[in-house]
Amino acid sequence: MRAKQDGSWVPIDTTLQKNADGTIAPKASAAGLAFSGGGAAAPLAKITDGAKSYSVHAPWSLPAPTLAGSTATYASVLPGVDLVVKATPDGFSENLVITTRDAAANPALASIKFPVDVSGVGAHDLGTGAAAFLDGHGRSVFTTGTALMYDSSTAPDSSAAPASLEVKSAGSADPSTSVDDPDPGAKTSAMDASVTDSALTVTPDQSFLKDSTTTYPVVLDPQTTSSSLTGWADVWSTLSTTSFWKTSHSLGVGYDAWVDDKKARTFYQFDTHTLGGKKILQATFNALETWSANCTAKPVELWRTGTISSSTTWAKQPAWSSHVDTVSAAKGYSSSCPGGNVSFDATSAVSYTASKSASTTTLGVRASDEGDDIAWKQFASPSDHKPSLSVTFVSKPSTPTGLKLSNPNLACGASSSVAVNIRTLTPTLAALPQSADGSQSTLRPNFELYQYDPNNPDPLVASGSPSTWTTSGKTGTWTTPTLKNGQTYWFKARTEYKYSFNGSSASMYSGWTTIGKCAFHIDTSKPDAPTISSTVYPQCASADDPDTCTEAGGVGAPGSFTVKTAATDVTKLTYTLNDNKQVTKTVTAGTTSTSLNLAPDERGLNQLTVTAWDAAGNSSASATYYFKAAAGTPATNSWSFDEGSGTTAADSAGTDPATLAGGAGFSDHARLGKALDANGTTGYASAAGTGLDTSKSFTVSGWARLTDDSHNAVVTAQAGTAGSSFALYYSTAYKAWIFNRYTADVASPTIVRSIGTTTPVLNVWTHLTGVYDAQAQTIQLYVNGVAQGDSVAFTTPWKATGALQIGRGQLGAAFTDYFPGQIDELTMWNRILSPQEAADLEAETSPSTGNAQPAEAADWEFDDASGTSAADSSGNGHTATLGSGATLATDDDGGKGSVLKLDGTAGGYGTAGGPLVDAQGDFTVAAWVQLDPTALADTTKAHTMRIAGQSGTNRDSWGLWYSQPVGSTQGMWVFGRTSADTTAATTTSVPADITTAQLVDPGDWTLITGVYDGAHQQLDLYVNGVPQGATGDSDSSTDAGDSVPFTTAWQASGAFNIGRGRTASGAYGDPTVGLVDGVRVWTGVMDQPDIETLYANELPIPL
Repeated sequence: MRAKQDGSWVPIDTTLQKNADGTIAPKASAAGLAFSGGGAAAPLAKITDGAKSYSVHAPWSLPAPTLAGSTATYASVLPGVDLVVKATPDGFSENLVITTRDAAANPALASIKFPVDVSGVGAHDLGTGAAAFLDGHGRSVFTTGTALMYDSSTAPDSSAAPASLEVKSAGSADPSTSVDDPDPGAKTSAMDASVTDSALTVTPDQSFLKDSTTTYPVVLDPQTTSSSLTGWADVWSTLSTTSFWKTSHSLGVGYDAWVDDKKARTFYQFDTHTLGGKKILQATFNALETWSANCTAKPVELWRTGTISSSTTWAKQPAWSSHVDTVSAAKGYSSSCPGGNVSFDATSAVSYTASKSASTTTLGVRASDEGDDIAWKQFASPSDHKPSLSVTFVSKPSTPTGLKLSNPNLACGASSSVAVNIRTLTPTLAALPQSADGSQSTLRPNFELYQYDPNNPDPLVASGSPSTWTTSGKTGTWTTPTLKNGQTYWFKARTEYKYSFNGSSASMYSGWTTIGKCAFHIDTSKPDAPTISSTVYPQCASADDPDTCTEAGGVGAPGSFTVKTAATDVTKLTYTLNDNKQVTKTVTAGTTSTSLNLAPDERGLNQLTVTAWDAAGNSSASATYYFKAAAGTPATNSWSFDEGSGTTAADSAGTDPATLAGGAGFSDHARLGKALDANGTTGYASAAGTGLDTSKSFTVSGWARLTDDSHNAVVTAQAGTAGSSFALYYSTAYKAWIFNRYTADVASPTIVRSIGTTTPVLNVWTHLTGVYDAQAQTIQLYVNGVAQGDSVAFTTPWKATGALQIGRGQLGAAFTDYFPGQIDELTMWNRILSPQEAADLEAETSPSTGNAQPAEAADWEFDDASGTSAADSSGNGHTATLGSGATLATDDDGGKGSVLKLDGTAGGYGTAGGPLVDAQGDFTVAAWVQLDPTALADTTKAHTMRIAGQSGTNRDSWGLWYSQPVGSTQGMWVFGRTSADTTAATTTSVPADITTAQLVDPGDWTLITGVYDGAHQQLDLYVNGVPQGATGDSDSSTDAGDSVPFTTAWQASGAFNIGRGRTASGAYGDPTVGLVDGVRVWTGVMDQPDIETLYANELPIPL
């Protein structure tokens, strides 16, 4: 027999080996077979035929087996009892080997139940202790033999012993073993056995086990499970009406003049339904001849016959349909011609039944001369030794599926009238070849390419195949030769199956695909560039001279732009406004004029770029349209909550004051001035009659300081009747800030969300902006001026007419989700804000000076005369605890008064609970530092001194420090950030540092200021009020080159530290030696003029 592995036919090899999943399996078997690798979970043995399977489990947990050839032995499953399984070419057997008489007395051996699992088959008792497992059509898939037990007795030596006893099994190359079959001299006994869909139960013959003449070991052989052979019969001329169906006696062939003076013929029937439609390359029938009249070889014939059954007799033989093969043989007479297999070439017989998709193949064996008594032969009964029908075949391939274009990657049209347009002259065609042999097949598609001709039969223009082979369902591609522009083509495909046998290769082919044509049209001509015009935003004559055109409209105010194309096959436009993302607009082919409704996002000069694309993917040259936009309309409403008392907050941009209720008040914890203080349970403010129209474009923005994240918390929402039109809030489910829209004013609307990408930080100020763009039909959330992911489609806006809610939301006609914390600077616009405008909002620039207005988060001036703590003079309560190496001292020489002195030991630090600011938003940190020059004098090593920073679990998120390399007496001040809270082993990049080459004596008092602009994602460093460039330059300008981009900000939740920081090892280190004063942190960026003022107002006394 042969089995197919990795696309090639290989001889059956039942040698067992361990699989990667721990199971045990033969190297090559015709059956899908696996044995247990030990344990209690996996089946003892499982045989599979397609989707059908039969599994038998051991009643006990199994040890790891010992492998020897085709057997696996599980030792001592019971005391003195081994369990042995053996792989056969088409199945398996299992045996219990009882090694001693004492072991046989174990009560567990009185009746043994092996649990069974089946899939796709059901057990059928054959009434002889054997069973068949039938599929849904009543066909036998697996069969079991009669349960038998036998001992280890051996036959005495005798020259008269039959030659057939020298052969254990047909085709077996294994030496005889005690678990294969009984020895010729062994005592045997049948066991009671029952087989169901859930269990195999055997009951050993106890009298056999107890008999004093029984020789141990004793083997209990419940059954052999196999597939293929379904029946056999012998017919005798002397008993012409007697059926020898599935006889356990030897099967005779020829003229028996020795005993019964009879003629005999033999039939074998095999289940070959799985071979239907296959191409049969070779079939070999093997039957074990156990006796011949003498050692003179006589011819015996193999025929294809009709089917057999229990009614088959000499008088009712099936039709002898076709002679198949003749073999001359003589085996089993003596040791000179011992018993053995007789092999016939059965290829023609199996080829015939496969071509007819017959469920069985029946083979008849008879003598060529049925009057020749020397031609008399006997063959082993399949009850003892199964004959085999070894078939080598390949499945005929099926027509391919999945016809398409691979390059370009497009589905093709079903006919020339709907051909897909492409813009390459050498497209790549693709198809999925198909075969029932699956991954064992070697396939490729063949292609034929035709050119569409409306007046004549379509001519074949090219054909070809992939150079590489694949398997069933795997794509094969072929690139065409150069084709012609402007022409329509279509192609079809078939599957080619390459197979190798007996040293030569050949191919089989499926039919060509017939359902639909895979059609494409080649168009390599580019459309002309479009033209752009607008009456709302007239075109500037030249971008180089913007003063020649007049501002129109306004930022955020939509206007119509007309795009015209000369080509009639344009199917889409792509356009970009300024530096925003490219947008695609689909247009109907034949349309030559398209309107784009766009809102400029830049004050002054704007640039609109439009490109036209045809159906083939050809793009035109881009058209550029310059225009100027006036300033955007101002906010419709704005509440700063700076009143400080009372129950009313003025609307500084409109006429709609907000009324405080439910215990809401004003707080000194404010982003600017005062803030609304909400208690998270009942407190809120509301404003009726605002100018916000939520059915049109709008923007809402504000600052939030969340103090409790245990429940949803709404910053603001526009109430309707049953629910809110929008809400800007914190979600516990998403653990994120969210800007959402509700699809309707109903109790249970659908919610569309733009979701924040990071977890909010408690007790710090975070800037939130929500934008609804009615033209683009999208919503977008900004957190700290940064867009949170892509915009989200929202197509069902509605106008809410209720009051604006501040600090709570509305859902299901009830107010809920009260905000715990503070809300400040809440502002609304009846237009979109551009991404740049949203980023600029976070700076909170002063209307009078234009400078950013940061809010102080912490300030340690160390004015305490003594003690182990330092007060936070910002009023925010961040008291710093001093370590053992940090003391409060007086700086008389520098005029700084009381300062913090750090001795450089592990205890030389101050620490306060953090975080102080939202590290993904804008913040500023500053400190006065005078380092001890003696601590930096040793140039044989590098020096790093951490001045101040925000610590995480493993690293500082950001910080100020001094760095002096080996061999140098001069170091650099640094403001830096790390990319993640990981140690050096897993850090993804070097911290983004800004270092200064400005040679400031570290022994002098120096003001170090670091600014992180989260909205624009960049770092800046100032030394004594002077900005430091990214390349180490020192200048007085603030050009773009002075900032370092940093886009991987992360929020540390640990302590804020002064005089130490977390190093690459994750531990605290890099202590500062010297004096520190005026350590301050702000929410928001501080502009250079204010940093210069900060330095000028606190200059140290010159020495």
